[in-house]
Amino acid sequence: MNPRQRRGVLLMVVAAIGAVAVFASVFTYINSQQEQLGQFATVLELNEDVEAYQPLGRDSFNTVDVPVAYFDPEVFISDLNEIETPEGQELVASTHLEKGAILQRGMVQPQPTLTAGEREIAIMVNAETGVAGKVRRGSVVDIYGTFQPRDHGEACATRIITEVEVLDIGELRSQESEGGGVAGVVPVTFRLDPQAALQLAYAEEFSTKLRLALVSAAGGGDAGEPQVCSGDFDDMIDEASDSQAQGGQTDERRMPHGG
Repeated sequence: MNPRQRRGVLLMVVAAIGAVAVFASVFTYINSQQEQLGQFATVLELNEDVEAYQPLGRDSFNTVDVPVAYFDPEVFISDLNEIETPEGQELVASTHLEKGAILQRGMVQPQPTLTAGEREIAIMVNAETGVAGKVRRGSVVDIYGTFQPRDHGEACATRIITEVEVLDIGELRSQESEGGGVAGVVPVTFRLDPQAALQLAYAEEFSTKLRLALVSAAGGGDAGEPQVCSGDFDDMIDEASDSQAQGGQTDERRMPHGG
């Protein structure tokens, strides 16, 4: 056998060994997958729609077996008892859940508790001017309302509440406006003291529009005046115009004259 033939035989042996190794790897992988698919874990599947903050009873879901390969115990729930809940509280849906959803840990939470004197109140806020996708549960916001003039009064923009935490934001829904059109609104829930809840209820009922202003995580700083009315606004415009005019006259005096 000449050297070329020996090299050919050697390459054939190496190729055969490689093929056997690949076959063994594939076989081992397939075998492990079959073993995993042959084992099942239990998950909870909702058998009805559940609104945000509604309790999850034992009759709200069915148990379903899924292959272990598709089950992550850090994500899915096998038993509601796995969720740590303070004594006396029950688990509720953290957002609107639809029938057929597989329960995950972020979908449930202990029922929010109100401290002595607090009130939980929800208002409908325009989805575009009030939320705009940036305000979320846990955000801190200021709430502003604009009021049209009544009884020969002035139109005003008022800060109803300063730095209040958003307890929850519901699903976008449609609401018919006074002009006959349809606007997108979002229910936003707050936890307030009785006086603030009363102010917010009044503002929702009688204001032309409510707006939420997102407060920086670094703090709200000086919130400024709580109200600006049409007379105040006109004075501010006049002051700004006077300042601009004075600035223009100063510039003219500083300009060199030719000649």
